[in-house]
Amino acid sequence: MLSYAELTPPERLLWDAFATGERVDLRTGDPASDDPAGGERWGEDRSVRAEVVRALVLGGAEVRPGETPVVHLVGARVTGRLKLVFAEACCVLRLERCWFEQRPQLYAARLRATGFAGSRLPGLGASRITVEGGNLDLMHTRITAPGATLYDARLDGALLLQDAHLSNPGGVALDGARMEVGSGIVGDNGFRAEGEVRLPEARLGEALILTGARLASPGRAALTCRNLRARVLDLRAEQVTGTVDLRHARVDVLHLPDADPPKAPTHVDGLVYGALEPHLPAARRLTLPRHDPDGYRPQPYQQLAATYQSLGHDHEARAVRLAQQRHRRTTLRPAARAWGHVLDATVGYGYRPWLAGAWLALLTLLGAAAFAAGEPTAAKPDEAAPFNPLVYTLDLLIPIAGLGLRNAWHFTTPPLQGLAYALVAAGWLLTTALVAGVTRVLNRG
Repeated sequence: MLSYAELTPPERLLWDAFATGERVDLRTGDPASDDPAGGERWGEDRSVRAEVVRALVLGGAEVRPGETPVVHLVGARVTGRLKLVFAEACCVLRLERCWFEQRPQLYAARLRATGFAGSRLPGLGASRITVEGGNLDLMHTRITAPGATLYDARLDGALLLQDAHLSNPGGVALDGARMEVGSGIVGDNGFRAEGEVRLPEARLGEALILTGARLASPGRAALTCRNLRARVLDLRAEQVTGTVDLRHARVDVLHLPDADPPKAPTHVDGLVYGALEPHLPAARRLTLPRHDPDGYRPQPYQQLAATYQSLGHDHEARAVRLAQQRHRRTTLRPAARAWGHVLDATVGYGYRPWLAGAWLALLTLLGAAAFAAGEPTAAKPDEAAPFNPLVYTLDLLIPIAGLGLRNAWHFTTPPLQGLAYALVAAGWLLTTALVAGVTRVLNRG
């Protein structure tokens, strides 16, 4: 047990202020000397032992009736280790613009609103913590290796990371696996992470916001949100070095940058979203599934097409489905890939059936002009209907229910004979491609 007599002057200030929740500010007023980056050099007049903070948080000091106790310390050098393992805090804890000698250990602690805003910490061990009735405030903090550990944490409010800098190059800068956050994680306004930001299976009541953030984890995952659940996922980061994993995440609204291609290779298989912002033409959004490091996956295309379809943009939805078939074609064997090229060129895999009409019109004009210049021979001169080059060409192109001229007339010159055979083959090819393409579309609903 700590006695009041053994407290240093700054510790007595904190102890006395605890009962009424007043702030104890040990700063000098000189911006240069008050910068926590140089907190290691602060003297005894600005030093507070971590065990004193712990004693207050656990209710070691008297609380005046009608007052709300708070540990609110600014600009201090916190010596020793703040250890609150399995502890239950009796008050709000705010340690702002402080310098920590050792990594705080808060494992499985039950805390009130807690903040380290603007402080410098050599890591933060806060896995399995519960923060009741407030936020975990890490705004403007600088946390170095081994990073911030918050897996299995439960926060009633939000995790605030604005202008925070988490640095653990080659490792994990923030481990928030399986976090449950009542509001969300706010990492905009200058948030930086050197090392992976891990949020797999996190459950956010509102949003994950990374607008303007800078994430760097070269050669490995920069952001992992696999199986994340949130209402809003805002990934408009300023810079991402490394990969992004969104596999099987579920969000209501997905905000993406309009970069083309994406700023980072992004895994999107299984990602489900209700709306995609900002709204852009399909050609601008197709870069996301095309640049998936896992290669071709059908679900990302189907999800994107469904999003455009829900907005009534049928043309954009068809463009996405056509792009899907073209990407899928790259995974097929040579014969199937060749047939895919035929389907694409003739009917756009069924999503552009008008192409068959264009080919039919072009071949009809070509055949009619060529046959008009030739001299046909009647199979049965006394019975043959008058020769018409246009009708004759159509009869060759239409494989079923002929028009009566294909068998009644023929050409003896090799070029026109070859053209006639080619038109018959083209007719069957166009018909087969059209039926195959339309069937593919109908089977997909």
